Amino acid sequence: MDKQTKRPAEHSRRAILDAAIVAFSTYGFGGARVDKIAESAKVNKAMLYHYFGSKEDLYLAALKEIYSEIRRAEAELDLDMDDPTAAIAGLVAFTFRYYINHPAFIRIINTENLYGAVHLKGASDMPALNAPILEKVAAILKTGIAQKVFRAGIDPLDLYISISSLGFTYVANRHTLEAVFGRNLLAPDQIEARLATMTDMVLRYLVSDPA
Repeated sequence: MDKQTKRPAEHSRRAILDAAIVAFSTYGFGGARVDKIAESAKVNKAMLYHYFGSKEDLYLAALKEIYSEIRRAEAELDLDMDDPTAAIAGLVAFTFRYYINHPAFIRIINTENLYGAVHLKGASDMPALNAPILEKVAAILKTGIAQKVFRAGIDPLDLYISISSLGFTYVANRHTLEAVFGRNLLAPDQIEARLATMTDMVLRYLVSDPA
């Protein structure tokens, strides 16, 4: 395939993937329709099947893409790795704001959890895709321990899961929480208050001297 042919092909594939992310995050795997995805991407269904093979393969591609997007964004984070406290605070803030600004990420992850992650379990490349963020967290912890500001014995994955869950639950469940408690959780002042709470909780967990 020459460059002139490759460029439109890449554009079409990207358009299909973007449309699929919107559809699957809005209607779930069962509710999303391939013909509507093709229509939104301005391609025919034959082209969609040419690039992705099946609805299941397209859904898995959409899942991989949303993970790739957050991993790329994390890789571009300008964290001060010599200041582990600031680095952790920066990661907490990034993760929370990413969830707020990317509702499709939240919805697709929730959908896949409803299916028991059956699609992701068949993707052998997911551990390698997600390894860099754990390596970054491990490097921050190592520096913090060396500087005697963080305690030893903290698992990087466990810490990342904790950071993720503090923000993910808040954003994913905000509609029910708002209905139950009558507070606009995504109001700017509420976002800042929640971020301050999350950051304080994580740093207190990490600190080497609780006193």
